[in-house]
Amino acid sequence: MRLALPLLLLSITLAAAALTTGPSASAESHVPSASMSAEPAPAPSSCPAPRGPGTGEWKTSTLPQTAERAAALAALESWAFPEISAEAEANRQGVRTDGLVIIYQGEIVYERYGRGFQADTPHLTWSVSKTYAATLTGIGVQRGLLNLDDSICEHLTPVNETHCETTVKDLLEFGSGTMWKESYENAPPTSSSVVAMLYGQGHEDVVSFVTSQPRRAPPGQYFQYSSGDTNLLSGVLGAALTPTGGDQYPWTMLFEPLGVTSAVWERDTKGTYIGSSYVYATPRDMGRLGMLWLDDGCFQGERWLPEGWVAASSEVSQTIQTGAIDREAGDVQGRQVWLNLPVYGLGDAARPWPGSPPDFYGAMGHWKQGILMVPSHDLVIVRTGDDRDGSFSWDTLVQRSITYVNPSALPPPADVPAPDNIKPAAVLTADPLEFDTGLLRIAANYGAKLGCSCAFVMNRDDAQCAAFVKASPDIVKVRYDREKKVAKASALGVVRATASYRGPREGCTIDP
Repeated sequence: MRLALPLLLLSITLAAAALTTGPSASAESHVPSASMSAEPAPAPSSCPAPRGPGTGEWKTSTLPQTAERAAALAALESWAFPEISAEAEANRQGVRTDGLVIIYQGEIVYERYGRGFQADTPHLTWSVSKTYAATLTGIGVQRGLLNLDDSICEHLTPVNETHCETTVKDLLEFGSGTMWKESYENAPPTSSSVVAMLYGQGHEDVVSFVTSQPRRAPPGQYFQYSSGDTNLLSGVLGAALTPTGGDQYPWTMLFEPLGVTSAVWERDTKGTYIGSSYVYATPRDMGRLGMLWLDDGCFQGERWLPEGWVAASSEVSQTIQTGAIDREAGDVQGRQVWLNLPVYGLGDAARPWPGSPPDFYGAMGHWKQGILMVPSHDLVIVRTGDDRDGSFSWDTLVQRSITYVNPSALPPPADVPAPDNIKPAAVLTADPLEFDTGLLRIAANYGAKLGCSCAFVMNRDDAQCAAFVKASPDIVKVRYDREKKVAKASALGVVRATASYRGPREGCTIDP
């Protein structure tokens, strides 16, 4: 399953990085635990009663202690926070949880941090960022600033005008039809559209890069997971929301009203927010977004997302039901959220996570970052980590979290068998792509960008960040200027790049 982040080179597999911070008292803690009136009555609100933290601090709650819950807690912790040998740590093997927060009925009932992370450390969320972009899209639609049927050309000018056929809805559903290859560490970087966009020729202007790509299919006819679609959506959002929310619209329209104080959202050189990959936030602040979705797009009794938006977003999208391009098994999307529903027309035999409830959906990112919503159990689960070898399982995390909050919970219902007369949707294989990016240029840009963000957004020291960006083969070296807040990278001493810290909201960008 693709959970998007873009990463580095052919045969550059990132080596171990036990990113740590200084000691904190909270670093390894957890909470186990009417009168008559002549005026007409107001219309009933479609929002649930206010709950959660509002714009203040989260309320923590201790669940009743029973033998069953104690056993469930032990099972959860031994799996999520296992003892890892030095060798496994060096090779990034096993489950490597940095933070875990469980929110039940609007209150934090479990919280723990590992590997040196603390409650106030912003974490790179990778493709969880996509759901932040989708949320801002819903806010814009609710306020009448854009519509799902808008052509992207109502908001921006593409390099190739054939992209004017693409609508906002197409982008939300990964249905632009743009020729794209979403591949990461285990594929040649010169064939990866996302690597070229973030670290190659597209990093200065992601919108121009995406809209210069050729079309594979008409919009709305085929699903293909694409960080390019989300970054093109970010370009639309910038044009549509800036007149109302200003240049800092993610803060004025989402983060600040939601009470989020830790968010960093990095941009490209031109100023487009990288909606595919570059939101940083603490697990507690990530949980605020989860509550907004769990409460049907409402916050403190006020509707932020259009009525029906969450329901439509958490259903299998129309685009994926018509067909797919280069789809991996288990790739099931609504609108920029992952779903636990089968697409029988594409050959799915069961749900992606059969041990979890079918209504479970979530924002998920590379290396297993996630904001998971489980409406049937009134549950939000936030997890950050650094998992590289396939040991981690979303299914296990959801099952053990549900068992902890409700030890007597019934197993999820079985899938309904596929209809006998279902007509299989087409699945096409993506055309091969090649980008003239140069491996050393990609490596230098990657080292500078991730090194800068490690040092100045996540506040790691030089040695920790050197481990974070270390590649195999070890061709990238990064130096840090703490006073000027820049990271300078070189690849084999031949190609060099610099990334600079732009501030507490915008993080780092690669210098021109």
